Parts: sequence; C-alpha cells; structure tokens
Amino acid sequence: MSRSITRRTTAVALLMMGCLGAATAARGSDPPPLREATIQAESKARLTLHVSQGETESPKDPAVILTAARIIYVRSRTGFVKSEVIENELLKRTDFQQAGLLITKDPRAADLVVEVRRSSFTTEYPYVVVDPKTRLVVASGNVNSLFGTAAGKIAKGFMKQLQKARTAAGAKSKR
Repeated sequence: MSRSITRRTTAVALLMMGCLGAATAARGSDPPPLREATIQAESKARLTLHVSQGETESPKDPAVILTAARIIYVRSRTGFVKSEVIENELLKRTDFQQAGLLITKDPRAADLVVEVRRSSFTTEYPYVVVDPKTRLVVASGNVNSLFGTAAGKIAKGFMKQLQKARTAAGAKSKR
C-alpha cells in the first residue's frame, strides 16, 4: 500500500516539475532551482522528495540515522523521571554540545525521539531511541537508578551509543 502511494506521489511530483519546466520555458526564462518538492499524499502523510539528490526514502541503517540526527525530542512515560530532567542531563554533557545536538519540545521537528519508561516494581528504566520518520528503533538501553540518577545514566548511555555509531560511520567513510 505505501509503495503504491509513494509511486503515485513520485509520479505526481515529476509531472508537476515537468509542467513547471514547460511553463517557464514558454516564457523564455530558466526555471528556479528546485531543491525540494513537498507533496500532500493521499493518506495525508507528507513525503519530501529530494530532487537534487535523487533521494526518495529515509535510510534504514541505524548508524546512518544516528549520524545524521541533530534534533532530539525526549518523551518520558513515567512520573518518576520527567522529560525536563533528562533534557537537562543531556544539555549538561559536553559531548552533547560538541556533537552539535539540540533539544526540541516539538516531536514533529525531531530527528530522534528518546522514549523512557519504568518497569513496574523495579528501579529499571528501559529507553529506546526511535527515528520518527521510519519508526525504526536505532538505539536502546536499560539503566538502574541505584547509585545514581536514572536521568544521568540515560543521558550517558544514549551519548555513548550515538558516539559509537558516529565513530563507526566515520571509519566507513574513510575507506
């Protein structure tokens, strides 16, 4: 189903670009450079076509997704650790700042969503890092709140996984 929508949407985008090019050619001027064409799909999902790069789908490799991410949204599904506390712990970390990462309050603007919950009747806090575009889990972990704060441990674990992915991606690009 989604492939047929993607194909239809791509066909409509190419048709629209062709009409735009024909209309500007008739006027005798060059068409404006087209970097992105955004089209409303039938399912009201938005599909961004990167025409200049020939890219129509998001990457499926977790390391690539983690490497490209810049904006983070934190969602806490427990009353024991608030999102603001985890955000504060991330912002305190020098590696977070050096990586050029930002925190947003808008989940739709995020490149990654960090979801935290608490296992019932335990001190365990599992977390997952999800790419909101593909809904792929790109990182995960489980921390214990004993001998430290869960928020600090979540921030440390997330940054460790992010740096590992970025280091691996950097090694691959040098080859």
